Amino acid sequence: MSEFVCRVCGKSFDNRRSFHAHLKAHSTSIGEYYVEYYGKRDLYTNELLQFKNYDQYFSEDFNNVDNYLSWLKTTSPIKAKNHLINYTRERFKNKDVKFTPPDLYYMLAQMPNIDYYRKMWRSYSEFSEDLGIKSWFTKNLPKNFWEQENKDMQIFVDTREQKPLNFDNSVKNKLDFGDYTAAGEYYSKTFVDRKAQDDFRQTFGKDIKRFRREMDRCVQFNSYMFIVVESSIKKIEEENKVSKFKSNLGYLWHNVRSLMIDYPENIQFVFAYSRAGAKKIIPKILHHGQRLWHVDVQYHLEKKVHGMAERKTAVSK
Repeated sequence: MSEFVCRVCGKSFDNRRSFHAHLKAHSTSIGEYYVEYYGKRDLYTNELLQFKNYDQYFSEDFNNVDNYLSWLKTTSPIKAKNHLINYTRERFKNKDVKFTPPDLYYMLAQMPNIDYYRKMWRSYSEFSEDLGIKSWFTKNLPKNFWEQENKDMQIFVDTREQKPLNFDNSVKNKLDFGDYTAAGEYYSKTFVDRKAQDDFRQTFGKDIKRFRREMDRCVQFNSYMFIVVESSIKKIEEENKVSKFKSNLGYLWHNVRSLMIDYPENIQFVFAYSRAGAKKIIPKILHHGQRLWHVDVQYHLEKKVHGMAERKTAVSK
């Protein structure tokens, strides 16, 4: 809106901030005003669209992602495809997106997962091309990734790692960033930063600036960082609800999404479900190294664990 006109009294305002301040004179909240005078409705349920903030209210057409997924299944393919690409453009607007992000981004943003894009565009790369954004994740998981083991590979473990995983062939070494990397012939500028659940919440919450400095060093050395978390998104959400020291998970997930956009060529998150899961997948990541830089590892992990076609998203916003 270039000009804001109050529908209660007809007074005009040049900017949104002064208009919203004016609403107090009518004893109404910002949300109450927009719901009453604009009355946007969920395209699937026809219920009034919930107001969370101005940008959300005028860019969203559904109260939650499950309603959106249901609508995509029931509306015409052409209509669904047009809405999906326009909706994605709107969500990416003003974010300086250099490459289309991995599937995890869409889940944390409560958007349809990339299987929907693949179904409507035949491939995620074709969707990226229509969107006008380059595609980064263009490779498939190497054959036998889950079964293959390499016990000969030596792993460097950072000397500052607080509770290091116990690998058969590991040596302590001070690393410039990350907690683990492959040694010798297997070294490929690929690093792993292991995060226990509490460490994850702190790092990507109040310590986000420090972590961004670490990522800047990673970029400076033309390296790639896999953040391997000893938990799942669902478990983090559930345990935060009962934690004595709760984290602002909406802020945390926002920071994770921002890192994927700001460092698209240098970072990837993998939620390994448990410490045992992290111990199993880290050597595989280091063994394949650069061959995984263009592979959406989390996407394939989710596929392996429980599939994704009917995935429900319930992350905090």
